[in-house]
Formats: sequence, structure tokens, C-alpha cells
Amino acid sequence: MTASPEQRRCRDRLSRRVTGLFGSDGLVRAPVESRVLESSLLLVLVDDLVPAHRARDRLARYLKHTLDTAPPDGVQVAVARAALDGGAAGAAGVDAELDRFGHFTAARKRLMFRTLLAALGAVPWPRVSWDSYAARGEQSWLQVEMTALKAVAAHGRGCPERITDAEWSTLETVACGERIWEGNHLARLMALLALRHHPVLRAAAVRGTEHTVRHLRADGGLPFITGMDVFTTALAGLALTATGQTEHPVLDAAARALAALQHDDGGFGFTRGVLQSDTDDTAYCLEFLRACAPGRYAETVRRAEDFLLAQQNDDGGFPTFAHGVASERTMTAAAVNALAPSLRCRPALTYALRHLTDPDRLALPPESSWSRNTTNAVFRTVLACRAVGSPPGATAPLRERMLGHLTAGRRGDGGYGHGGAEPSDPISTAYAAVALAHMPHGAPGAATALRGAVDFLVAHQRPDGGFTSVPDQAGPRPLLYDAPALADVCVLLGLAHALDCVPSEPGGTPVPGGAGRTPGPGGTGRTPGAAE
Repeated sequence: MTASPEQRRCRDRLSRRVTGLFGSDGLVRAPVESRVLESSLLLVLVDDLVPAHRARDRLARYLKHTLDTAPPDGVQVAVARAALDGGAAGAAGVDAELDRFGHFTAARKRLMFRTLLAALGAVPWPRVSWDSYAARGEQSWLQVEMTALKAVAAHGRGCPERITDAEWSTLETVACGERIWEGNHLARLMALLALRHHPVLRAAAVRGTEHTVRHLRADGGLPFITGMDVFTTALAGLALTATGQTEHPVLDAAARALAALQHDDGGFGFTRGVLQSDTDDTAYCLEFLRACAPGRYAETVRRAEDFLLAQQNDDGGFPTFAHGVASERTMTAAAVNALAPSLRCRPALTYALRHLTDPDRLALPPESSWSRNTTNAVFRTVLACRAVGSPPGATAPLRERMLGHLTAGRRGDGGYGHGGAEPSDPISTAYAAVALAHMPHGAPGAATALRGAVDFLVAHQRPDGGFTSVPDQAGPRPLLYDAPALADVCVLLGLAHALDCVPSEPGGTPVPGGAGRTPGPGGTGRTPGAAE
């Protein structure tokens, strides 16, 4: 059967709302909400460098209100209490939070946050080698953050000679420009924390702090990054094309805007003004441009493919930022989805599929990565299995593993959450719906779970047609941050896929709900290579 009238009304109302998110410049404006970590660090800087500034009271009120009404994770709570109470905190919350974070970056994150707490007087300085702060070959802002932390620790441990003139120069450039370097408030704040201890550059830290307080949000807090305009535009474009709206004028404008933001290396960053390319944003932009008008953007598509191919590691997997950094399964699936329609990329895809189906990796649970939802990793992996077009047996164990995760994680209300006992939320559920919609015919429990997920989403639509969800994105992983526009965009993506495949009864045959339309390999509603 086709989707019910109620389900279609839900999707169509949301689709109209998402088209309204696109600005006159072709991009979706996707600002990020205030966060406790950055607000706490800025409060420390204001107290030290510009104590009479009126921003001081706004920051303190934001932090106290948030801790009282909606406290975040233990890491941010510890930093906030240290900032508010002059160091009266401890690292127990940090360790407890990071102990649950089974990730290759966990040791570095523990060092990062323990160093920050030490700088706030809450814990002793970490007694580690200075090389522990190195981040060679990593993304640009991580290199800056670790350099800043090294400088902070060098001051605290009485070893200022450990920081070179070149390192101080880099920190000054990041901290004191007129724009927020790489759209990253956290990197700037860490640089300012270091500069305030330099006998000459302290004056620059004062200027940088005064500039930063201009970016406070209406609630008195500061966000992690300036926005996610590129990421959200590409994802919104994919969601709309999956509903069959390939000719909508906002998509043509969005494609032009994104193509103009491609970096010299062929990649894309998460928002305008960011020069660091990454696999995640490049994959989504590549998928959207190919779905929207592959002929018109052939050169842009080719260059994006080249960027992704250059990212692939020797183990067949893909990292987020730089070749040679640890491969990530979710990023590998993202790259597969983006590269699958290209015949010249088939050898790389074969290698990537071996990475994803390696028995040792199959034994691991799906990743919680840049999205804290494991259902994000699941849906991208399921689409990757579908995109490569390999014999079903080659990807069957991987699909079965993903379905088992969805079956075990389904909540009583039909929805999905971040994990553990956390309640269902629309974004997690939307991701699951995409995966469930593309499970093989007859997959045990998939039809029932898909209907439950769609019913959950329909029931949670607001009167204005939009959705409210818990934060989905993480950075630095595993700390959450909220880009509210993603709730509408991600739910539309989920409904666009699910309502093509809503089964009539348990075990029933999924029937396309879009005039025979089927989503393309990358999750779009357009056949790759179709005429513009």
C-alpha cells in the first residue's frame, strides 16, 4: 500500500518548511546554539582580561541557568563549575564521561579537558610528555587547540620555553583576527587562554576577548562554531530531491552556491569561510550536486571525487579530515555513497567495502561519531551496501548486523534515541527510518519497525509543520552541540525514504510511494546520470 494521507500531509508540510529555510544566497542558514563549554571559557577570559565588561553578567547568568535547568555532560559541567566557582571543581565528571566514549580520540580528549581544568585551577597539571600535545597531520583547528593547550600547560608547569615563536605567532593569528578563524569559537578561546600568559601578547588577548564577546547569543552564551550552513544545505538538498522535488528553484540556487564554495583541494567545509575540507561535508555536497545537475557540475563533481579518493587510507577506509589519520566506518560509508555512481571510482569502492565488511569490524557496534546517534552510522552503512551493487551475499552480514542493532535499539514508542536508556527523539528515529526503508525484502522485523518509526515521526510534528529534537552533532567528540535546523532537515530525509517503502502489513512488499520513483544510490530521488 502507499503511505496514508496523514503521513503524506506530514511529509509535505515539512517539505514546504524546509524549502523556506534556503536564503537568497542559496544556502540554508544553520546557526548553532550557545554551549556551556565555550561560554565557560569566555567567562574565564572576561574575568581575567576585561572584568568590568557587561558581558560578564550575561555569561554568568547563562551558565547558572543552564546548569540549573538543563545541565549538559559531565565534562562541560566540570568546566562550568570551575569557571563560576574559581576552580572549585574536579575531574570526576570528565573521566566518567570519557570512559563511556570508546573512540580512538578518547586519550587525547582526556588530556584536553584535564589541561583545561588545570588551567582553571580545578585539578593538578597532567604530567605527560610535551609530545602528548602534538597533533601533526590532523585538522587545522585541532593542531591549534593542542598547541594552545601545550602553551597553557607550559605556563602552568613553569616551562614557557617549550613554546616557540612560530607557535605563539600561530596562536595570535587565530585569536585576534576580525573574523572567527575557521568558524571555530573553541579554537579561538583556547588560543586566547594561552596568549593571556604571554608578557607581550596579553594585550592581543584583551582585544581578542573583546571581539569574541560580540558573538554572544541572545541567551548570553557562546556557541561552539558559527554555523553549519554548507553541511545543512547539502543535506536539505538531498532530502528535497528524495521527495521528488528535483526541479524546485531553491535546489538550483543551492547547487550554485555550494559549487562556488568548493575548496582548491576539491573538498568542502562545514560552513562558509571554513578552509578545512573533510570527508563528511564533501560526501554530502558531492551527492547533492550529482543528484541536482550532474552534467552542469561535472568538473565540480570530478574534483570532489578526487578529494575523496586521495583521502582513502591503506586499509581501504576513509578518515574525516586527512589521509593517514585513523579510518572511520561512518566516513567510509559516506564516501562509498558519494563515489558509487562513478565508474572510475569502482576499485576504491571495492577496497572500501572490504574495510566495512571485515569480520573484526563487523563484531563492533555501530559508531557514535560526529553524530552521537548510532542510527546515523547505520543508515549510511545500509545505503552504502545498496550503493555498491555487489552480490547480495557480499554485504548480507553487514546488513544483518545493522538490522540487529535497529531491532535491539527500538523503543516502546516506535522511536529511537541516542543509546542506552535515552528516550526517543526525531533525528535518531529519522536516521533509523532511512535504514529500515532499504532493508532487503522480508528482513525480520524491518517492516514493523519502519511503520513504528514513521508513526513516531508523524506524532511528533509541531503545529507549524516542524520538528524539535535533542542535539545530534558532536564536537569535539563526544560533546554535543545543537544546530536546530537539522531537526527539520533530517526528519524530511527520513520521511522521504520511508514513505517510498511503507509496507501494507507485516512482511508485506514495500510499494514505492512516489509515482514509481526510487531513491538513487546516494540517498537522493534522482537516478544518477539522468539528464538535467
